[in-house]
Amino acid sequence: STCLTLLFLFQGTLCNIISSGLPVALMQCLYLFFTFSPTKASSEEASKDDPEVQEMLIQIMLSMYREQQGVEELLTAPELQSLIIATASLWDNCSLSWKAPTGRVLRAISKAQTKNSIMYLQAMDCIKIAIQNLFKLADTLPACDMCEAVSIVLCFVKDSYPISPALLLEFENNDGYQLLLKILLRQDLPHDEGQLYLEEVLDIMTCLTVCGKTELKVSGNIAHPQLPHFDLEQRQSSGLTVKNLQAFQVLQSIFQKTNKQNLCKRILSAMKTIWTWDSMNFFLLEWTLQPISQFVDIIHLKTDLVQIQFFELVESVVLELSYIPHEILKKVQCLIKENLVPLCTLAALRCLCSITKRDLLFTDIFRDSGLLGLLLAQLRKQAKILRKAGTSSFGSTDPEQGIEKELTCVILKMVSALVVGSVRNAVVLKDYGMVPYIKIFLDDECYRSDTLSILEQLSVINTEEYMSIIIGALCSSTQGELNLKLDLLKSLLRILENPKSRSAFRTCSGFNGLLSLLADMEGALQDPPSGLWATLGRSQILELIFYTLKGIAAALHLDPVNSRFFQRNGFYEKMTEDLGLLGCFWTQEGKQISISLEKTRTFMEFLNAAFCSSESFPTWLKSCVQILSFLDHMVKGTLHLESCFMDIKLGVEELEGGNCAIVHPGAVCVMVRLLPKLYREEHAQLSQEIQCAVADHIQSLVKSEKSRQVMCGSSLLSAIINSCQEALINDRNPLHLPFIRIFEKLASQSIEPDVLSGLLVFCYTRIPPASRHALWTAQGIFSTAELAPPLPSAPWLEPGTNSPWVHRGSAVALQTAMSLISMTSPRNFQLPNTSLAPSFMEFDMSAEGYGCLFLPTLATVLGPNTEQSISGGVGQGARLFPPLGGLTFSSWFLVSRFGLAYDTHPIRFLSVVRHMSRTEQEFVCFSVSFSPQNHSLIISTEETEFQPLDIMEPEGEVPAPSVAPVQVQFGCGKLLVTGQWHHLVVTVAKEMKRNCIVSAYINGQMLGSAKMQYLQPLPGGCISMESSSFVDVYGYIATPWVWKQKSSLTWRLGPTYLLDEPVSLETVQVINKLGPRYCSSFQAVQLQGEDQSNQPQLMALMAEEKISFGINAVCSSITTVQDIKCCYNEVDGRLIAKEMGIMSRDSSTPVFLARNVTGHLSGPLRTIGSVAVGQHGVRVFQSSPAANSLNFIGGPAILLGLIAMGRDDHAMYAAVKVLNSVLNSNPMSEKLMRHIGGYQVLAYLLKRKTQLLNTRILQLVLSIVGTAELGFESSAIKNCGAFQYVLCNFELWLNAPENLDLTVFSHLLEILQSSRDGNWNAEVAYQVQLVPKLIFLFNDTEISCSRVTIVCSILSHLLQGCFNTKDILRIGLFLVYTLKPSSVDENQIGLEGASDGQEEALSQTSGKTIWLRNQLLKMLLDVMHSDKLHLSSKLQAEILSTLGPDWFLLFTQSHLHSSTVVLGVKLLLCFLHNHTLLNMFKEGVVAGHWLENSSKGLDILMDNLKTVSPVPNPGPYLIFGFTVLQTSLCKHTHIPEIYLLVAGLFLATPRCEPLEAAKSDLDSMLQWLLQNHCRENILTAGLCMEAATLLLEMVTSMPTAGTENSWEMVYPGNVIQFLCLIYHSYPQDPVWCSSNFLKALAMIVFHPGMQVRISPYCPGSRGERGRGKTAPLPPHPAKKQVWDFVRILLMESLLSIPANKQGHPFELFLEASSENSTSEQKRHFQTKVLLSAMDIFHIISQEAGKTRPRGELGSETAAPTSVVNVACFTQKLVDKLYSGMFAEESKQVLIFIAEQIMVVSHVPGYFGSC
Repeated sequence: STCLTLLFLFQGTLCNIISSGLPVALMQCLYLFFTFSPTKASSEEASKDDPEVQEMLIQIMLSMYREQQGVEELLTAPELQSLIIATASLWDNCSLSWKAPTGRVLRAISKAQTKNSIMYLQAMDCIKIAIQNLFKLADTLPACDMCEAVSIVLCFVKDSYPISPALLLEFENNDGYQLLLKILLRQDLPHDEGQLYLEEVLDIMTCLTVCGKTELKVSGNIAHPQLPHFDLEQRQSSGLTVKNLQAFQVLQSIFQKTNKQNLCKRILSAMKTIWTWDSMNFFLLEWTLQPISQFVDIIHLKTDLVQIQFFELVESVVLELSYIPHEILKKVQCLIKENLVPLCTLAALRCLCSITKRDLLFTDIFRDSGLLGLLLAQLRKQAKILRKAGTSSFGSTDPEQGIEKELTCVILKMVSALVVGSVRNAVVLKDYGMVPYIKIFLDDECYRSDTLSILEQLSVINTEEYMSIIIGALCSSTQGELNLKLDLLKSLLRILENPKSRSAFRTCSGFNGLLSLLADMEGALQDPPSGLWATLGRSQILELIFYTLKGIAAALHLDPVNSRFFQRNGFYEKMTEDLGLLGCFWTQEGKQISISLEKTRTFMEFLNAAFCSSESFPTWLKSCVQILSFLDHMVKGTLHLESCFMDIKLGVEELEGGNCAIVHPGAVCVMVRLLPKLYREEHAQLSQEIQCAVADHIQSLVKSEKSRQVMCGSSLLSAIINSCQEALINDRNPLHLPFIRIFEKLASQSIEPDVLSGLLVFCYTRIPPASRHALWTAQGIFSTAELAPPLPSAPWLEPGTNSPWVHRGSAVALQTAMSLISMTSPRNFQLPNTSLAPSFMEFDMSAEGYGCLFLPTLATVLGPNTEQSISGGVGQGARLFPPLGGLTFSSWFLVSRFGLAYDTHPIRFLSVVRHMSRTEQEFVCFSVSFSPQNHSLIISTEETEFQPLDIMEPEGEVPAPSVAPVQVQFGCGKLLVTGQWHHLVVTVAKEMKRNCIVSAYINGQMLGSAKMQYLQPLPGGCISMESSSFVDVYGYIATPWVWKQKSSLTWRLGPTYLLDEPVSLETVQVINKLGPRYCSSFQAVQLQGEDQSNQPQLMALMAEEKISFGINAVCSSITTVQDIKCCYNEVDGRLIAKEMGIMSRDSSTPVFLARNVTGHLSGPLRTIGSVAVGQHGVRVFQSSPAANSLNFIGGPAILLGLIAMGRDDHAMYAAVKVLNSVLNSNPMSEKLMRHIGGYQVLAYLLKRKTQLLNTRILQLVLSIVGTAELGFESSAIKNCGAFQYVLCNFELWLNAPENLDLTVFSHLLEILQSSRDGNWNAEVAYQVQLVPKLIFLFNDTEISCSRVTIVCSILSHLLQGCFNTKDILRIGLFLVYTLKPSSVDENQIGLEGASDGQEEALSQTSGKTIWLRNQLLKMLLDVMHSDKLHLSSKLQAEILSTLGPDWFLLFTQSHLHSSTVVLGVKLLLCFLHNHTLLNMFKEGVVAGHWLENSSKGLDILMDNLKTVSPVPNPGPYLIFGFTVLQTSLCKHTHIPEIYLLVAGLFLATPRCEPLEAAKSDLDSMLQWLLQNHCRENILTAGLCMEAATLLLEMVTSMPTAGTENSWEMVYPGNVIQFLCLIYHSYPQDPVWCSSNFLKALAMIVFHPGMQVRISPYCPGSRGERGRGKTAPLPPHPAKKQVWDFVRILLMESLLSIPANKQGHPFELFLEASSENSTSEQKRHFQTKVLLSAMDIFHIISQEAGKTRPRGELGSETAAPTSVVNVACFTQKLVDKLYSGMFAEESKQVLIFIAEQIMVVSHVPGYFGSC
């Protein structure tokens, strides 16, 4: 043990031990132990020894002999030779216990051989002697011992060969191979314990086959054909090729000579191993020894397992070596033909069958070799036998028949393999007439699979024949042949995976055949089952149903032809009928019991509970749920993908996907029709629960918008109407609400009028008789009263009625209205003109990456000699392209989803492509697209090749330099919002030199404009075209197949137009306002709300011939290519067929054609329309929402009936809400509403239900009008009818609760105040006569002040927005009405309470009437002064002439309140600031115009109303305005504002509104005016003389009695002081010299209160001399200021104005006098004036003397004027003295004259200068 441990642990110790001689000693011991067989006694003793000692000894020897040093040590002694020879000669007499250890040691020595050891063994003839000894023992020694002994020798031979071939040569030279052959061919070869040594010998022999010095040099001819990837020359040698054919011949000979199964199998495995080492070994052996070819000849003599392994080896040649051994296969085929041993033939056929499946090449090889014909002949023979035997042979148990049957099965498999993928073989089979014989094998289940496979391959060449066979077999099968039906259905499903086979399925009545299977299963799922169905399991029946439905689904999958065929022929209804008769659905007639459910389960929960839980469910319910799950998978398009119907139950969690796509919408209708049949009386509650679950599940299927649109086209709503009437009628039914919700969701997208009518009929049947009469009565208002049944009363008109019938009717109305609200309300935010979704074509790039509309023959440019027949399209004559003046592209679109960030797929709005005949390349010449990367619109006129994206030129290439670009971009920014409809317009206006101006608009808003190159005349840069050639021009909208690129982009296309001229911005905006639902050709356009007349004016936006095409999904249909060719022309039919990839004679493939809506117009050639290309990328939806369908069944009349039925505010609100939704979304409904007088009816109904009105209903009315969304949208009035008859029906709102009238007034004020739409709203208000309605409100004595205030504000903004004299006249007439008679002094009436009590009523006997008048006057003033209005002179004159000056003067009467007078004067002076009007006012105007104009058009009416003879008309009379105004204002001298206003007129300052601080007194007001007056106006037009005169007249007429600080004493001085200040500011103004001004100024001095003193020396008063007296009246308060002012004026005039000038101010003032003044007063006045003039001259002379330098008098320029004026004055003074008008002493005259002479005489040269 210690030694062994040392050997294992230390290598150095092992070497030392080996060197010690221990290996030789141990070898000697081993020899002795092996050779000397112990006696029996010693054997028993040895057996008692510990076997561990033996094992330890052997381990030590193995450790040493594994080392070459240990082997070399053995060579020093002969024991190794002796032991080897002993093993070969004494194996039968050796020690049994040492046999195995000795073999282990020798094998270890063999593996550690060296050159020396090999030389030693050779020198000692060890191998030779061993072979000789084994030859001697070969016949006597047991085969097991021989194999063990030989294996030791072979180990030395094999292990030595890598070092030296000497031992192998010695083995061969001494007949070693013959020895092995002799041993292996013995009959007693070991089977169990000796099998190990036999395998070792064979393994060594296998290894010896590759031992040799030189490679075999053989050449063989490779027979062809070979597999494509077979290449012998490229095979690399691994170094393990066969070099020793003798060794392999041993193996070959043994296989040929023995029949032992194990040995043969082992040899075949050895051959496979040799091939595995190097694939060339097969070819080396086959080209030399031909083992496989020879084995084929004898293989039938071998056992079954050997045969199977051999053919597997042959099979591996093909499968692993990819080589076709033609000779071997021929022999195998001969073997099959001879059929010596059926089992061998069976194995051979299986081999060939497996090989055939390797590659289709074998199908040709075996056909050409005759194998196919051989097999078909055998099948024909066997088919005849089966046909003769009938079904009796199917159950036979005879072994021979079993082998024959198995052989037939394999032949069928082989034939199936030969025809799979080989059309030629299938043709051969058909030509052999084998189809009828093949069908015979369908009846036997063991033949059926391969038979179906053969038939499936026949479908490649004749699908119709296959379909007829399968469908016929299905229809002819009996009820019990479930397996046959299942196998046939599974085969059918495999064929239906090919889209081309679905057409044959349809033509061979496949749908009828499958549905007949369902029909044959009537009652199959009854509980309990009966008849034949009782012997079959329910699971098998359901599986058959599953595969039947799966077959239908597979035939419909992605096949529009079959889908359309299935739906149009009523197969969904037939399916419903057949499924309903299976026995699990309720088929009895009668009313179902409605049970209220507290808690319901979902459909998924029902499936889980029915199949995955322990809850017990009735059998019928499980069957129903299973079938419904099949239908649900069919709906989603996944039923044909399910491998087994049991898998559906495992995937029930997928059913509740609300966003799943609906592939087969008709299946949903089947579920709906089956829904009422999910019932059993004994399980009423469970039935109700599953019905609700299915209904909720169907509702979940239509969650998405796309699903709803898909279901709209499948008549789901019709199915609900026809199948679920009870649920719709009974609102207590649990199914009522889900079905109503489904109706609401789908009807918001599209609903047929008859379906909607049916729903409303069901609602109508729920209405009690009393409320039903209300509906009749409401509709009778605008239809015929005879429709209503005779009832004694209409209780809906009595608000106080509390009848339960009435409340029931109101509840029904509420529910119906709420449903209609949901149907008609927009589901998402849209622009106002797009709230009702249009029909559209949707392009989804996620499915296939393409999908487009193809527009054939946009134009055809013909050469001079080209025939017209080659052109497609419609119309007469050729359309020029490109157009001479430019073009316009208009399109409505909606982007549902943009691509991802890295997605570059653009939105291609239009791509125009053209192609010249006799050339191959096509060119894109014009394109409009949107790039999602930079959110820009790209317009290109570049001529680019129309080719796939992957070969297009890179975008980075530098374009050729040009003056104008060929591509422009306009940034869209955030204008494009997903989910909203947008309007795109691109105009291209051609200019000179092939340039053009491109402009782009989004929603009527310009994106930009740029200059670019115009389209080239010819494609591809061609300069000219041949006379017989032509150019095709066609277009694409969206992405064609050539530009295929998968993307998540999804967008929709609405109405699209191409025009041959650029349109204006106004036309763009008109098209935008028309909205996306417009579907005509712009030849008779009327905008909604634009024209309010009964006969609207229609206009054409462009000429007919200028419209190239108009595409709209509304004007579309499903047709075929053949129909297009028949209806239009051959050219377009061929183009469309080519684009769609179908035959030009196709008459079944549905083609979506959106017709050109302008195709009927006159003009040149146009395209026929657009064709949808792309099965998965294009979806079409024709929108017909409930709001539109209502128009065809009564329209607004129905909705007004709902309002009539409303008995509470909720019902009223809901009814008005739905009316609002319909009117706002559908222009046609609004027209119908106007046509039937619906707004008047609505106002009438609301008036009858005033107590139910509230702010919410008012808000809806505002929404109908179009002004509800103030601040968010346009506030323009869009619905004039609603505005006129409802909103402006103040009688309605005045009686409504919650002060709704104030809300209405406030809203009117807001919309009139709008800066953008106020003028439009005012115009509309004028058209609907709003002003008279508002004025009429003032007649109500109960109207509150707050209402008056807001109504006046409304009137103000109305007039400012739409000013007209008619409304002014109406207001003026009412203002006259508010005037009191002259006997009433309004100043005695207080106004304090009028403005304070805002909610108090106005009374005609109170001051509030005055307050009302003042409010209206203020309103008019606001209008006149409005910055928004800016009244022109012409309009001011029109107003003044309409009202007349007498109207304004009415408000200045003396008995009117001072506030009214001030306002009246303000209003009048607004016009008098216009000099033209002022002159007209002054010169006189005919009075009474306001009364005459007000009565225009009423003459006949007034004459008829008169009861007495009319008073003669006195005729017109003139009014001199200032005369009357002066008279009136002199009665109001106590009002300071009057002075301010007149002073403002004097200073040409229209707006005199001083601050509050400046209103304290008159002086402050005048000072403010002086500081803030308009100097520019004065400098331009001068001071107003009439105003100045008016001011002086007021001062003159002012009373003189008063206290010191009273207004009577203060106002005159303030006015004169103001005039003085004005004079000093504008002294040169002519007003100061005017006679009227001076006369008015003199009248103040003539005031009757002045003192008159009579002088005795007055020459003119002799008769009165001595009778002088003084008048007792007090003087005028402003007398002193007036004389001071007069002196200033006289001084200036005498200094600056020559006296000889006509009308000198001094003379005018001197001669002034009042009409009633006495001569004494005149003499006193003139004396005063003359004395003042004398004083002036005296002052002038004194000033001249003081300032005279060196004897000079004043300036040279002033002197002549002064002397002349002195002379003239002196003359005037003498005249007055002579006439007696100078009341002073005459000596004063002489003194004055002398003084003036002295002054003049002291000035030398003065007279000369004069």
